[in-house]
Amino acid sequence: MSLVLIVVFIPNTEAQKQASSFLKDYYPIAAFGQYTKNKAGVVIKEDPTVNYDILSNVTPQYGLRINVYQTNHWNFKTGFLIKPVIHSTGYNYTKEQTGLDWDFAYSGHSSCQPCSILSIPLIAEYIIPLNKRIKFMVSSSFYVSNYYTNTGGWSLSSVKASIYTINHDRNDKLLLTGAELSTGFYILFKHFMLQPEFRYSKSFNTLTSGDFTTENYLTEPHSSKGSYKVSGDYWGFSLSIYIKKRGKNKPRKKKTKRKKRVK
Repeated sequence: MSLVLIVVFIPNTEAQKQASSFLKDYYPIAAFGQYTKNKAGVVIKEDPTVNYDILSNVTPQYGLRINVYQTNHWNFKTGFLIKPVIHSTGYNYTKEQTGLDWDFAYSGHSSCQPCSILSIPLIAEYIIPLNKRIKFMVSSSFYVSNYYTNTGGWSLSSVKASIYTINHDRNDKLLLTGAELSTGFYILFKHFMLQPEFRYSKSFNTLTSGDFTTENYLTEPHSSKGSYKVSGDYWGFSLSIYIKKRGKNKPRKKKTKRKKRVK
């Protein structure tokens, strides 16, 4: 019985030591893309009747992932990610505030041009093989980002008796930092490999902040002020695509021609 356990244990131990070795069959650079559900902003209002909010939104992001080093269950990687920044705003006024015959409500998207984040992550993955084609993984990462934007603001006067103004004040820090947790799979195919992941990103800094004013109300108060901030936190779904190295695929068998029989 002890001999059987030793025989079974040795191959399993060896397989565990080589848990991340399959990555060497693929090129280390992967195309990376994700959709993120960005967290809504926090709005502090001087007048609670002013219904202004920064809403959650969905944005695409793209970049590259680079496998750097593997050992046993671990894979370490880096890369870069470009994140367009868009703020989704929603607000409404009552007909008493504007003098219209109906309540006014509006939601839209605002962004500065250009306005994006360049992020460089340092990632550690732990890989657990499920079978020859599917490997489960969990990862954590720390990232440093540069937020490139223009300070400024915009105003809206699309309703008869109200003028709405926002002033943006970008984060004063040149570099932003944060961390991510993710879980997903490596799925192996003949010529390529996919890595789908679900992830949560937590920013250690406020992404952007600012203030807003509303004026020319017909009701008291005739003007109002407030402030807002956007954390930069998000939930996301990502997909990385790796290409298999040449020579790692089994060569196709050549069809042999049948010799014609001589009568």
